[in-house]
Amino acid sequence: MLSHIWSRIRPLTAQQRFLFVAGAILLASALIHGGIAVGALISGQEWSGPISWRKPVVFGVSFGMLSITAAWVLRLLPSTRWGWIPTIMLGAFSVIEVTAITLQKWRGVPSHFNTATPFDVAVFGTMATSVQLVVVALVILLIWVALKFRGNKGERLAVIVGLLSLLAAGYIGSQMIQVGEAHYAATGSVPYEVVFGADGSAKLSHFVGMHLVQFLAVIAIIAPARRRLALVAIGAIGGLAVFASVSVTAASGSPWLAPDPGVGALGILGAVTALVALISAVRTFTPRHVTPESQTPAPVG
Repeated sequence: MLSHIWSRIRPLTAQQRFLFVAGAILLASALIHGGIAVGALISGQEWSGPISWRKPVVFGVSFGMLSITAAWVLRLLPSTRWGWIPTIMLGAFSVIEVTAITLQKWRGVPSHFNTATPFDVAVFGTMATSVQLVVVALVILLIWVALKFRGNKGERLAVIVGLLSLLAAGYIGSQMIQVGEAHYAATGSVPYEVVFGADGSAKLSHFVGMHLVQFLAVIAIIAPARRRLALVAIGAIGGLAVFASVSVTAASGSPWLAPDPGVGALGILGAVTALVALISAVRTFTPRHVTPESQTPAPVG
């Protein structure tokens, strides 16, 4: 199965390789800093907080996976020279974003909401610009997918739902920034953790929205051709239900383990539905499912 997945995501063009290398660098950074984080936890340091090893780890994983996923999406699109525009915007500025966050941790200062010195202001501004350009790249990819997609129907659904979910997660991230900046303006201190209301877990909602695309991509890649579209659709319905549940819970200011009963039931049902789709795709996978219909078209140029 792993060899099949690799055959479907491995980069074939220079643009795809650029994104793949960017993603690999970020994941390698996350792995290294994850080892440092483990040592820090053993020595009694906290995982959370504005100055923690958590940030280089989680941001490295998220942006690394995003770059590699974008490389997979490019495999399902026609190869064009102007494709370098979203490629560079997404890959390069993902690396810049994580580098800025990692740099601030090594300096021992907060990466977000930190305006203590002109240098810190410049770093935070660079991070904001980098994220905005990554979002623009995602919008370009979404429009490109809508107009020129060359993959199968299951892959198309996975990519469109995943990109829309990513953009929704980006919006939630912008709301988190606004909350954090309001806290800083009111108190003069960087918030320990950004929450909506009393205890709304905005980070969980942001995380689910960012990584739904990878979940759906796996289903689209390993599911048999005859069931691919249906399983991706079931996985998308389940994943979106979970995303909606944790987002509504966060917006209400409630902790994610104590949601409104109806919203909590939606999340549980969504998680079960998504898991059923994934398990079904795994159980029905065989190498025979690699058919001409499911093959990615050869790159042009």
